[in-house]
Amino acid sequence: MQISKEKVDELNAVLKLKVEPTDYQEKVENILKDYRKKANMPGFRPGMVPMGLIKKMYKKPIMAQEINKILVDSIYKYIEDEKLEILGNPLPKEEDQNNIDFDTQTDFEFRYELGLSPQFDVKVTEKEKFTKYTITVDEELLNKNITELAKRYGKVSETEISTESDMLQGEFLELDKEDGIKHTSTIAIEFVEDEKVKKSLVGLKVGDVVKVNPEKVSKGDADMAAMLGVTKDDLKTIGKNFQFTVAKIMQVKPAEINQDLFDKLFGQDQVKSVEEFRAKVADELKKALEIDSERKLKKDIIDTLQDKLKLSLPDDFLKRWLIATNEDKFSAEQVEKEYDDYSSTVKWQLIEGKIIKENDIKVTNEEVVEHTKGLLKKQFAMYGQEDIEEELVTNYANNVLKNKDEVRRIYDNLYDEKVMNLFKNKFTIKNKEVSFDEFVKLATGKVSKFNLFNKFKF
Repeated sequence: MQISKEKVDELNAVLKLKVEPTDYQEKVENILKDYRKKANMPGFRPGMVPMGLIKKMYKKPIMAQEINKILVDSIYKYIEDEKLEILGNPLPKEEDQNNIDFDTQTDFEFRYELGLSPQFDVKVTEKEKFTKYTITVDEELLNKNITELAKRYGKVSETEISTESDMLQGEFLELDKEDGIKHTSTIAIEFVEDEKVKKSLVGLKVGDVVKVNPEKVSKGDADMAAMLGVTKDDLKTIGKNFQFTVAKIMQVKPAEINQDLFDKLFGQDQVKSVEEFRAKVADELKKALEIDSERKLKKDIIDTLQDKLKLSLPDDFLKRWLIATNEDKFSAEQVEKEYDDYSSTVKWQLIEGKIIKENDIKVTNEEVVEHTKGLLKKQFAMYGQEDIEEELVTNYANNVLKNKDEVRRIYDNLYDEKVMNLFKNKFTIKNKEVSFDEFVKLATGKVSKFNLFNKFKF
């Protein structure tokens, strides 16, 4: 086997591989002999089928299989030996695959495209300065949150004409398609951000039909998918032209601020007065807003590092690789549309990976287990089970960690946490208190429309 690398530019290369009979012939012959021993064909005793017939039937697919194994093993060994940092996977040149003739060829030449990682340095020092915005929980914000909670646990009744605070139940029907989506769901008018769309939903009666764009009446992809009864992946092929037929108009009468509401929110007799209730809600609100504050700090750091490093990627290669490896899921048009987001994610993964390596950040299996146990204990506590035996929690954790996807997610979260702790210790970060409205504008660029149950889109 002869293998060589031809550099195209700083981010692209081509591997050339020459396969000769000495690389595959012995393996192919041995497999054919084994096939002959096991062959059971009419007219021949077991093991006595002529080798010529065996070769005619099996040689080509066996050669193709063995040569492919040789190529894969050789490519990844070369990448490892040469310490090449690649993105995606090697892509075979299509013209090479199309010109193979196993009937006449004994020598083969293949070319594989490589997408190379950019080379860069990243320093985590006090020279980088950031602001962490802490959201002040004032009386106005607290009262709005209590009002939202009261609505959540209020009583729903039907009404005749819709207002801004009502919910519409009805049927979504996708237009312009014979087999378009047809699904019954609800629209919460008060959470519709587009004022023109909101106005079109006010004043409706049962039986009224209105044209809607699902994107305009939902709160992100997950909510839109649930609204239409599809998966998030299905959204890529869904149009924006729907009609909505009103079946019910529902209004919510907020729950009274009393012991019944306290118990529903926090458990039996955990809160016993309006004063305790307000203090508890304020505390929970601070914790929720602290998460958003941390998320914004992380986003600011990511954006700053990406802007400073200005990494380049082998974009054309990565687009071809995404299409080749996801041909049943993504078209060329979809890859082009979503590539900027994908590219940004890859760049951050490269930066974070470099930071992890240079700062010797590690996550151990013991940390993963303890983290999982901590999450489980919190879940048990939510249901009033705070004295669970340690052995039982450990068994539950071990069961959770049998799921490889869950293990990967936990490892990623712990690495993210450790990288953020590094940033907080190394970067210069000042704290600044801001109001909820100021924070929303900083985080989204939009004027606040109070809805703490709909997370900010950073």
